Formats: sequence, C-alpha cells, structure tokens
Amino acid sequence: MKRLLTLAILLATAAPALAQDASDASTDETAAKKDDGVSERDVVEVKAGKKPIKRLTIDNQLGDIRIVGHDGKGIVIYAYKHGPDDAALDQLRVSLLPDPDGPVKITTAIDRGKEKTTLPAGDVRIDLVIEAPRDAKVEAHVGNGELVLRNMDAGGDLDAGAGAITVENVEGTVYARSVDGNQSFEEVFGDLDAQALTADLSLDTIHGKDLVATVHDGTIEATKIRSKNIELRTTTGKIHLEGDLQLGGKLVVASRSGDVDVTVKAAGALKVKALAGGKVTLDGADTKADQDGDWVRARYGEGSKKKTGAVEMRSKYGNVAFNIRFAVVE
Repeated sequence: MKRLLTLAILLATAAPALAQDASDASTDETAAKKDDGVSERDVVEVKAGKKPIKRLTIDNQLGDIRIVGHDGKGIVIYAYKHGPDDAALDQLRVSLLPDPDGPVKITTAIDRGKEKTTLPAGDVRIDLVIEAPRDAKVEAHVGNGELVLRNMDAGGDLDAGAGAITVENVEGTVYARSVDGNQSFEEVFGDLDAQALTADLSLDTIHGKDLVATVHDGTIEATKIRSKNIELRTTTGKIHLEGDLQLGGKLVVASRSGDVDVTVKAAGALKVKALAGGKVTLDGADTKADQDGDWVRARYGEGSKKKTGAVEMRSKYGNVAFNIRFAVVE
C-alpha cells in the first residue's frame, strides 16, 4: 500500500549538516541565485524498508535537482525553497511517494488550495539535493533548472527540458535529453545516449560499448573516448573527437555545416572514408587515399576483416580531418 507523505519542515538550525558531496549545493550557492524574498531549507531522511531502494524518480519543474551517491541505504533530501514572502513558501510542496517494494518517487508543486491563487511559478523556486544509495537507478526531470547526477552506479534517465545536464563519475547506461540546455559528461562507465536540440555537448572519459550523441544546433567536444561503437552527429556545429577505437569498432562522425576533426588510437586495421564540402585531410600513417566519387577512402594497418574497424566522417559544407596513432603492442 503506497503512502503519500508531505515532507515535514525542519528548522534550518536543527537540520543536519550537508555531506561533503552535497555541499556544492549549499544554502550559500542557492541564495546567490536570489536577490530578494525569503528562503527556507527543509531536510528529511527516508530510511530503506525491508527491500533496498533500487529506483529513484524525481520530478521538479520548479528548480534544480542534484543527485549524489552515498554509501547509506536510505535517502536524504535537502529542499531549498525561495519565494517573495512567507505565504508563498507555505504553498510550496515537496511530496514523497515511497513503495514497500523499493522505488521512491519525489515531486514538487505549488499548492494553490481552495483559493486557486495565481502565484506564478517564476516567482518561486525549489532546489533539491538528494543523497541516494549508489546502486539506485535514477529517473529525473526538470523544467529549466540544472540536473546533476554524480557518483552513482546504476545509470540514469535524465530529462532537463530547457535546463543543463551534468553527469560525473557514473556507472551504467545513461540516457540524457534536453531542448536548449548544455550537457556535460565526465567519467561515464557504460553506454551513453545524449540528445539535444540547441546545446553544446561535452564528453570526457566515456567507457562503454555504445556512445550516441546527437544535437541539432551545437558543438560536440569528445575526449578520452573508449566506446566500441561511436556515433556523433550535429546539423549545425563542429565536432572534435579524440579517443581509442577498439578492435572491430565502428565510428560515425557527421555534421552538415561544421568542421569534423577526429584523432583516434587504434590497435588494429581501420577502413576510413570521408566526405566533405571543404577539404579532406587524412594523416597519421603511410597510406594511399583513393577517390571514390565524392568519397575519399583509405585503409590503415593490417588485420582480418572481422577485427578491422570502420570510420566514417562527413560534413556537407565543412572540412574533415583525420589522424591516427597506432597503439603499441608489446
């Protein structure tokens, strides 16, 4: 039987201090976003039931969400509320829906009550910092706030709407979506699927089987990539990629109007083809590039067909550059 529980308000003076990982969203930082009105910090600890908390769903359309993994079995929720006056704060609700089977759902809302007040959502704010068990899978949604996932081991499904997404030190599959919020991923040990409409994507140290990153209007900057299957696409914007291509791996990098710049380290043979409206540059090894219609093709190294990697790069109106460094096999 599910229970709907409205989080109790605890005085800031009685609330426990933030853990070290959560201190980056302290009241000082939150207050820096406000220049008037009143603020309040609420803290609630949710203990695990008979079954461990394996799934955490958070929906906050009124501000930021930060989820930080910790070694505990329960959840600690820090809610930072801000509004023009005390009456507005009284209308802000953080609701918790625990399930005896393990999942926990957290939502925020404006309680307009019987009076049907017209308090605009833009006049109030709720920022959430949540310490959760590291092995809990996260599903999180924000409107135009920032969404941060850090130090978790079961991946996440993240939707930021018009807000930014930041992922750091996360294991497991990560799905990320935003409309016009930038996305940053650092140390993701699993598959990654990131999509945005108007945004820049930053990828650093991604180790998984599959990496897919797509943006309509924006750049993609990817370094220290070690995924086997890589697909990076943008309609308007540049793409820069540096990484290791595994044996038999596949790489597709495409932009309609931006330059494409790829540098890979490979342990085996590669088949490369490039198409550009501007200049095609293939460097890094003694090889002969052949023209096949509008495509430039080249082969690097020796190896069986099964273990030969494939690289495809194209830009309809930009330049394409490719550089290879062979890994030293002792």
